[in-house]
Amino acid sequence: MDIYLAQLMNGLVYGMLLFLTAAGLSLIFGLMNVVSLAHGSFFMLGAYLAFAVVRETGNYWLALLISPCLTVLVGLVVERFFMRRLYRRGHLDQVLLTFGFTFVFFDAVRSIWGSDIRKLAPPVSLEGSIALVGGMFSTYRLFLLAFGALLALILWAVMEKSRLGAMVRAGVDDSQMAAGLGANIPALFSGVFGAGVALAAIGGVVAAPVLGLYPGMDGDILIPSFIVIVIGGMGSLRGAFVGTLLVGIADAFGKAYVPALSLFLIYLLMAVFLLVRPQGLFGIKGGVAPAGMVVAARAALSATLRVKVIAALVLLALACYPLLVPDYQRTLVSEIFVFAIFAMSLDLLLGYTGLPSFGHAGFFGLGAYTVIVLGALFGLNGWTGVLIAVPLTALAAALIGFFCVRTSGITFLMLTLAFSQLLYSIAFKWRDVTGGSDGIGIPDRPNIFGWSLSEPIVMYYVTFGFCLLCYVGLRRLIASPLGHAFIGIRENESRMRAIGYSTGLYKLLSFTIGGALAGLAGGLYALFNGFVSPEVLHWSASGDILIMVMLGGAGTLLGPVLGSAIFLLMKNLVSSYNDHWMMIIGIIFIACVMFFPGGVWGILSSRIAGRKPDSPPRPGTTPAEGIASGDKAPTGAAPGASMTVDGAAR
Repeated sequence: MDIYLAQLMNGLVYGMLLFLTAAGLSLIFGLMNVVSLAHGSFFMLGAYLAFAVVRETGNYWLALLISPCLTVLVGLVVERFFMRRLYRRGHLDQVLLTFGFTFVFFDAVRSIWGSDIRKLAPPVSLEGSIALVGGMFSTYRLFLLAFGALLALILWAVMEKSRLGAMVRAGVDDSQMAAGLGANIPALFSGVFGAGVALAAIGGVVAAPVLGLYPGMDGDILIPSFIVIVIGGMGSLRGAFVGTLLVGIADAFGKAYVPALSLFLIYLLMAVFLLVRPQGLFGIKGGVAPAGMVVAARAALSATLRVKVIAALVLLALACYPLLVPDYQRTLVSEIFVFAIFAMSLDLLLGYTGLPSFGHAGFFGLGAYTVIVLGALFGLNGWTGVLIAVPLTALAAALIGFFCVRTSGITFLMLTLAFSQLLYSIAFKWRDVTGGSDGIGIPDRPNIFGWSLSEPIVMYYVTFGFCLLCYVGLRRLIASPLGHAFIGIRENESRMRAIGYSTGLYKLLSFTIGGALAGLAGGLYALFNGFVSPEVLHWSASGDILIMVMLGGAGTLLGPVLGSAIFLLMKNLVSSYNDHWMMIIGIIFIACVMFFPGGVWGILSSRIAGRKPDSPPRPGTTPAEGIASGDKAPTGAAPGASMTVDGAAR
């Protein structure tokens, strides 16, 4: 077989696998204005359920029928009892909630089926190869091409030609009028969500014989699916189809001819589209609603004698703690201090300036790699590496922020993700410098005033000191006129612009400061851990730090510190007694996002100040009028953001 034809076939097959997942993701976003990170989990769940059905029955076709149905039931439960309660609260809370579900589904799959890679055999009727165009082609891969094209045609016909499609479009454009004409809007939109989940599950079933099954396959399909809908246009079926073919072919030829750059070029293409044409090839310009977030209004704790005494006692306890415990506990709390700095740096962006970054791990990883690489390859002292890492990450944040702060909402969220993944691809592929997937270690930990950081008690006091300095510095920054400007932008950017503030410049400054502090945290992590790998740059690391911030309470500084402690204690301590720590923390985070938007610190500070804890918005409300009573449905995207089939607004 001609090598070019073989690569083209591989690209088309991968593209069709992506289409099934990306089409469902685009369907949910385009019609319901809902961003779901759990979509990859439904892909994984569909594959594993199919594996279970085939193991019991030996029938692949029965699995292709049963697995999506079971997955849809799970998806409908998520939509009805969880997602529907957050429609009013914007994209960020949807992202956070569904990210929590990825923990739950990942742990469930690993617990039921184990962590080993499994293979689902294709049906006997599709085994073997077929001679075609001068070469031999896998029968099953040809089936995938035909199956994907058929599903694309069916989706187009339903959305464009059927009465159901007309009802869906009417519900998106004006749900109140559609309900007045007799349409059951909640059921209609639950059906849309279920259809998107079904497409993801079908994609998992048909992909299993090609890609295999393993915990983590959800993330491996989710990010390429997001790239597809960014390129094709969110909410456009035609865009999803064209985007999958472009990404699939580019991925196949890139891996074959420029393997060192293939991953980088895909993420670069995503970033370019977000900057130049954020609506994608066939999306609607301006059709993406802003990604809202909930930062519960809270009064600062007054500096009463009671508060001062509590603060003094806490500091005294932390200062004495390492003298009373063994090395393991010292090391664990040192790690908490490092990630507390990281979380506070994100809180400056998210909680105080209203910039929902999903790529903040890029700066943390850049700081860590700077210290390790300078030490391992050039023999520089670790503290010299930290001194270089902070301005370097500040410069990187300024350059990346220059492009990112020009956007807003979901585009900003996706753009920060794209740039972070660009850095991840560099670390993953530049093996000579970064060690690639194997990672790289620092030769020796440096000393400080004659004491070696290899001693846990020394590392404890160093990280404690840096954490305290960062907290005090950020607290003073927030209390300054500059901090007030950040908060004003978060509350009402248009008003700040109207009274003469250059909001873009202030957002860039916040982004730069946050990036520099994340780089400092990364540098300290390199000294603490003595080793770094590309995982510190991965999008899931950005998700973890988002969990820490929101779990503790965004917009509080102390909340992210507390959230870091809760997350890492559960990860390190609970995991030593219970293998299901991911499910436990996922459930806790889901509950926190739904019912306690002020986070744990919001509850504690309210108790200390004698106030009632902040309450979330009324459950079940949608951006327009709410569906708590079950008689309304989400109004979907902003005007012009509804689902398109041929690029025209519906």
